[in-house]
Amino acid sequence: MTKIKFCFTFLFLFCIALTNAQQTFLDSLKQQLASAKADTVKIGLTVQISNAYSNTNLDSMVFYSEQTIHLLHHAMATEKADSIKLQILCGISDMYHYVSNDSMVFYAQQAVLLSMKNRNSFPAGTEAWALSFLANSLWWAGNYPDAKETYFKALQIAEPLGDTMLIGEIYNGIAMVNRNAGNFREAITYYTKAENLTKNIPDNYVLNALLVDKGKSYEQLGILDSAYTYVQECLAAHFRKFKGKNVSGGGVHSAMGIIYSKMGKEQLAAEFFRQSFQLSSEVNNIRILARSYCEFAEHFDRFHQQDSAIYYATKGFLIDQQFNLLVQQLQASTLLTKLYKQENKIDSAFKYQQLMIDTKERVFSNEKINRLQTLEFNEQIRQQELSSEKAKSEEERNQNIQYALIAIGLVTLIILFLFLSRSFITNTKLISFFGVIALLLVFEFLNLLLHPFLERITHHSPILMLLALVCIAALLVPLHHKLEKWTTVRLVEKNKATRLAIAKKTIEQLEDNINKTNDSSTNT
Repeated sequence: MTKIKFCFTFLFLFCIALTNAQQTFLDSLKQQLASAKADTVKIGLTVQISNAYSNTNLDSMVFYSEQTIHLLHHAMATEKADSIKLQILCGISDMYHYVSNDSMVFYAQQAVLLSMKNRNSFPAGTEAWALSFLANSLWWAGNYPDAKETYFKALQIAEPLGDTMLIGEIYNGIAMVNRNAGNFREAITYYTKAENLTKNIPDNYVLNALLVDKGKSYEQLGILDSAYTYVQECLAAHFRKFKGKNVSGGGVHSAMGIIYSKMGKEQLAAEFFRQSFQLSSEVNNIRILARSYCEFAEHFDRFHQQDSAIYYATKGFLIDQQFNLLVQQLQASTLLTKLYKQENKIDSAFKYQQLMIDTKERVFSNEKINRLQTLEFNEQIRQQELSSEKAKSEEERNQNIQYALIAIGLVTLIILFLFLSRSFITNTKLISFFGVIALLLVFEFLNLLLHPFLERITHHSPILMLLALVCIAALLVPLHHKLEKWTTVRLVEKNKATRLAIAKKTIEQLEDNINKTNDSSTNT
């Protein structure tokens, strides 16, 4: 009994110490904010204070998010460079995540408009990136049809650029919309596309993100072995890259928790869920925290611990409701309806059922579901057309390579004939002319042959492509000059030999004619 009292006393004192340390940290940040002069410093401090309050007081977290937004607006009003304005607009939109969905989407739209206005001056891919950012905001707000349509627009702009990471990020976004909409097979298809693009780039953010979400898709389909493989790989990748440092929250741990729960490993599941709560709180990932609470509730329901299930489902629901996380609110209200029905608490079950129906109508009405399906169908047709065009282009490229080889062969044969022929004298300028033609044909052949490879490694960058072609030319031209010099020397020697042979033959013919004339005179 004494040991138990000691343990509780220790835990109580430890919690007090943590609370005091947190309060001391917040007081220090607030003092720095009060004395700060520059807006950039104030923005950094208000973001830190907002994040610090995420563990203790969500209202204060939102208050300091609003302070950050106010400072960003002031910076926007005084900034002249559009490139900096774009970053500020995205920052304002991002800070509205837990404040106002409508404002979050509005400022993301302003970022897209600014990128379109500066289409010719901003780096290639900026507009596609801005569209992807807007699509993510629409997804967060629960507007899945517009999110999906915007992702497809971003993809159409990004594809010709060949930016592997940008395209992979867009594929991840489309997959995320599909997974949250319950289209798990389609989600896996897009996650696989992103994986195939980025799997040879070690520890990149696109690959790390898709591993856990692809595993989550398999888990939601009940394919637990594949789910476990992908989530475990994501855990290993995070450890390699960040050495145990918490940078993204507890989403991966929550995913592993639900997998272990479905496998029947109760204690392991509970441990991963508790780690997830801590990690998500540390980095202010409220959405993942709320989702983890709901999944922990599912875990308790699976093991017939109804009181705990209702407790954690309610915690998750209240956070989802406070921050208008509609899809998670739908998941939590659906679970609470089921749990209260099992407990035969009809009034509570009816309350959450009504919330579930209302939320489902807002997010997944028949009209929105049909639009999602139409968008996916249209995209599949577009991809098929792109595949057909790509196959046609590849066939034309192969034909051009064959034509180039035939032309190189003919020119080479002409040069060899002129070079090796012993029957007549060859003009060196003629050899030089055919040499230049051969050089151009070889360069074009190499360009056709290496073009897909160069596009892949340069990500369709015109400057890098030009540099690569210049490097090829820099190798070919000196080689051509050396060959031309060698052939000219050899050709002069060959022409001398030919002239000498012709002269000897002419002399011999003259001598024969003189001898014949002399013989005729003698006979006469």
